[in-house]
Amino acid sequence: MTLMRLALRSLLLRPARTVLTIISVAASVAVLFSLLAFNTGYQKGLRNQLQQMGVHLMVVPIGCPYEAASLVLKGGEIEGYLDERIVDDIARLEGVAIAAPSLMHAIVRPEDGRTDIYLGIDQRQLDLKNWWRLGDGSKPSPDLLASDDALLLGYDAALIEKREAVGEKIWVPEIDSEFTVTGILEPTGTQDDGFFYLPLATAQRKFNLPAQITAVQVRLSDPSQAAEVGDRLEQLFANAEVIRMEELLGSMTALMDSARALILAIVAVVIAISAVGVLNTMLMSVFERTREIGVLRATGASRLHIFSLVWTETLALTAVGGIGGIALAAVASRGVEAVIRQFVPLAPRESMTEFDPQAAVICVLAVLCVGLAAGVYPALRAASIRTIEALRSE
Repeated sequence: MTLMRLALRSLLLRPARTVLTIISVAASVAVLFSLLAFNTGYQKGLRNQLQQMGVHLMVVPIGCPYEAASLVLKGGEIEGYLDERIVDDIARLEGVAIAAPSLMHAIVRPEDGRTDIYLGIDQRQLDLKNWWRLGDGSKPSPDLLASDDALLLGYDAALIEKREAVGEKIWVPEIDSEFTVTGILEPTGTQDDGFFYLPLATAQRKFNLPAQITAVQVRLSDPSQAAEVGDRLEQLFANAEVIRMEELLGSMTALMDSARALILAIVAVVIAISAVGVLNTMLMSVFERTREIGVLRATGASRLHIFSLVWTETLALTAVGGIGGIALAAVASRGVEAVIRQFVPLAPRESMTEFDPQAAVICVLAVLCVGLAAGVYPALRAASIRTIEALRSE
């Protein structure tokens, strides 16, 4: 404890330099912790979102399967389409509980700075999304899609259109059509909240895509049969791609890993700069305290004592910076998350930077390792100072 008190007193003798070094270490740790926490939350959130969809397989037009699946989940227009007759063939396969078709079409409105995603669905989609609820807590019924002009709004879509009540009219000039709001969904926390839902037949007619669909989302009676049913679908439908949700999760995670590798490289450079800063601070401290070190040696302190003192100062400096970095990350996590979200695909909508104790421990251990490495040379330099020369120095 005496050694630690001496180390802290020495650091406090030069507060400006000490504070600046701590800030540099804290900034590095904050970025590292935020990245680790975001990565964990991203994978957890994406997995929960895919599971919440209740979809085990997805059949999309042939081409780039993961791009098509991403567009279906995220909201975007796919160039290719499937013949809707494929739906009945899929539904007849053993192990398939629900085969829900959908037709997605985007209407771009540059003057408003937005893109509206219209999704043609039918009763099978309502069965698939059995967690959907209306404002009164009830499940959406088939009656909501019974009329040609019916329009079911996702929660965010209703906010965009500033619609709050059933029966209101929405004019869509791009397709010269007026629709009646038949229901507004409660928020789900997924991409479903941003869609405008039409009857499938209406969407096919309005967008001039008769008997065409964008995708078929499949729920199985037993999710463990996803590989087997997926193989059968691939054999039966040569003009379609079959996406397993676990594969999609793996693809999205791989993309996140690529982004994380780039960010980690940047963080590594920042940490290296921080380590150099710590090294420079301790070397300057040793040079300035040469006479003090000589006095300590003359009064009986061994080389090991001097080495331990300087090394302890370095560890204290980096430990305080590490703890400060964790605290900084907790305060600034929302801002860091907002920046990282711009570089990752299919980012779940819920917060993904919850405090992760494991990540905190990793960051503290990492910064302590930096302190151990950065403190070796200054400590050796201090321990090697000759007593007589140190006492003669000014």
